[in-house]
Amino acid sequence: MSAWVYIRGWLEFSGQRSEAERIIRREEAEGWAFPEGGWLDAACYARAVRESEADEVLARIRRIAALPPADEDGDRVSGLFFAFHEVKGQQEWQVRDGGVLVGPAPPRYGYLWK
Repeated sequence: MSAWVYIRGWLEFSGQRSEAERIIRREEAEGWAFPEGGWLDAACYARAVRESEADEVLARIRRIAALPPADEDGDRVSGLFFAFHEVKGQQEWQVRDGGVLVGPAPPRYGYLWK
C-alpha cells in the first residue's frame, strides 16, 4: 500500500486555457475545476492521490506549463501547488517560465496540514 499525497493549487492562463483544458480532459480530469466569472482565467486542482499517481499529476502540470505564449506579450501559464506526502512532507510546485520548479515548501505553509 502506498502513501497518500494531498495536492492542491491553481493555474492561471493568458490565452492558453482551451489547450490546457484539452490536456486535462484527455486524461483523468477528476479533481480539476474551471471557475467562471471575473477577470481571472484559471484552473484549480484539489485531490488526494496515491503516491504512484502524484507523478502523473505533476507531469500533466508540466505539459500545461510548457504551453507557448498565446500572443506577442509572451505571458506564460503560471500557478502554485502544494503537495503534502504523508511520509516525505510537503513540496511546493511553482509553475512559471514554461516549467515547474519543485522544492520543499516553506515552513509557513505547515498550517495547511495540521
